[in-house]
Amino acid sequence: MSVFDERSAGGLVFRVTEGRVFWLVIKFLSKKTLKNSGETAHVTVYKFPKGHVQDQEVLKQTALREVEEEGRIKSKVVNKIGSNDYILWDKETHKKIIKKVTFFLMEYEGESDSRYTDHEVVLDREWLSQSDALDKLAYESERKLLKIAANRLNDLLKNK
Repeated sequence: MSVFDERSAGGLVFRVTEGRVFWLVIKFLSKKTLKNSGETAHVTVYKFPKGHVQDQEVLKQTALREVEEEGRIKSKVVNKIGSNDYILWDKETHKKIIKKVTFFLMEYEGESDSRYTDHEVVLDREWLSQSDALDKLAYESERKLLKIAANRLNDLLKNK
């Protein structure tokens, strides 16, 4: 048995347009519990597409599916970037959940008409420069992954 209660995968998708690299960032509507009042507020969160591994999927398949569903694009996996571990609190079971999310560097291949049907609300998708993505991403762990992905991509582009 794994030490992780949940496994997810996602992608940092790039595309090169007119010699410039842009990164796919998803804009979500998320619920946040306010510390002082305990009330729930809706906030806009920018993050990379990712989601739960489904039955019989390997991590690369999950990343490709989630990118297509949330980003409405087709992509291909270039290589693995790394993983983040999260500790979450399940309000229903009152238990700690340890979640591992593995991210892949992925290249844009084209548009998709896939429909997104998850509980999170996708407001938009944006193609951003690295600096703009670093400014907008909600989580420091994803900003670190973007820096790793950009360095890896630069190395790959130099060697072509």
